[in-house]
Amino acid sequence: MSNVLGRMLFNKRMGTRIKSGRVSLRAEIGRGVKIQRGSYLDKHSAIGAYSYLGNNCSVTVARIGRYCSIADNVIIGPGEHDLEAVSTSAEFARDTFAELTAKPCEIGHDVWIGAQCVILRGVRIGNGAVIGANSVVTKDVAPFEVVAGSPSRVIRKRFPADREQAIAASEWWLLDRDAAAAEIKRLEAET
Repeated sequence: MSNVLGRMLFNKRMGTRIKSGRVSLRAEIGRGVKIQRGSYLDKHSAIGAYSYLGNNCSVTVARIGRYCSIADNVIIGPGEHDLEAVSTSAEFARDTFAELTAKPCEIGHDVWIGAQCVILRGVRIGNGAVIGANSVVTKDVAPFEVVAGSPSRVIRKRFPADREQAIAASEWWLLDRDAAAAEIKRLEAET
């Protein structure tokens, strides 16, 4: 079966909308995912239910949670050369792909990543975090933090600690769309 036909059948069954021919059929893709034109998702990656990947994104050896919003031109997990090696040239690598992508990236649930960001190899981004546009994320981001810049730095927390705890405890992102909407409405009513 052709990739195009296989993807069409997958889209119909899973309620996804994949407009890019650069998405591996072996990638894990959740229900309701939207992937826009020109985006690349390799076979070693996963994107959770109801997440969105904008135009011209590149995702390599990464796990993306549920309900994530990832804008255009975002790069997650680009290959990185070993700065401790005598030479940084890939010419001397035994297994170039494995060496350049040794540490996976992990993006939590309900993460918003603004346009043209780069999330470096091995970075973990916690649930509910926000990454400002044009940021280069070089280190882990805690849940519900807002970071921006190059390299990124913490701008603020999204919520006070008690509200953050209530949202995290609800784990609404593990619910299907309608149940998640109801739980979000309940949480919003508590403010």
